[in-house]
Amino acid sequence: MKKNNPDPFSEERKSALKKQSSGFLKYSGMATQMLGTILLFTYGGYKLDEWQQNKVPVWTLILSLVSIAASLYMLIRSFTKK
Repeated sequence: MKKNNPDPFSEERKSALKKQSSGFLKYSGMATQMLGTILLFTYGGYKLDEWQQNKVPVWTLILSLVSIAASLYMLIRSFTKK
């Protein structure tokens, strides 16, 4: 037997689940982007140090710090953007 009156909370539950899942996807995407940026820049610095045969890993340090700053900048910009 089918109900004539659908559950009034079912639409509210669906919209709440959509908001929750879209937020999760948004923030997990941002975390992945930050991790990728940091890893890519650090690896580039490592390869530059290897190519220049530096005893002190100057490029690795510089590029890893720049990538962290850039990632934080992108994160803050995405939070303040509405």
